[in-house]
Amino acid sequence: MDFDVNLMHHDRCTLLRVQGEIDVVSRPKFEAAMFDVIDTGVPLVVDMRQVTFCDSTGLNAIVAANRRAGERGTVIALIALPERVRRVFRITGIDKFVPVHATLREAVGALPSAAGPARSDPGPF
Repeated sequence: MDFDVNLMHHDRCTLLRVQGEIDVVSRPKFEAAMFDVIDTGVPLVVDMRQVTFCDSTGLNAIVAANRRAGERGTVIALIALPERVRRVFRITGIDKFVPVHATLREAVGALPSAAGPARSDPGPF
C-alpha cells in the first residue's frame, strides 16, 4: 500500500488522515505534513485508522511533532490506531505523552478551549 496523507479542516482542529506504512521512506512526508499544521498553531488530530505499519522512525516523527506542538503552544492527538500500531505505542510508552483517542469526536472534545492554555506534555523524548 502506498503512503499518503490528506488534510481536512474541522472547526477546532486540522485532521491529518494517514494511509499506509509509516517508516523511514514515508517519514519525511509524514513529519512535514504534521509540522506544517503545528506551525499554524492549530491543534492537530492524526487519523491513523488506515496505517498498516509504524516503525521507530514513525514513532520518532510523532514524538518530534508532539515536542514541536508543545513549543508552539498547541496540541497533537492521535485517533483510531489499529491494534498492532496501538500495541507499539503502549509498549514504548508514547501513549502516555501523546493523547490517543478512539474517535474524532472524542479527540475534539478533549481539546483545550480557545480561551484556555494548550495542554501538551512533550514528555522526556
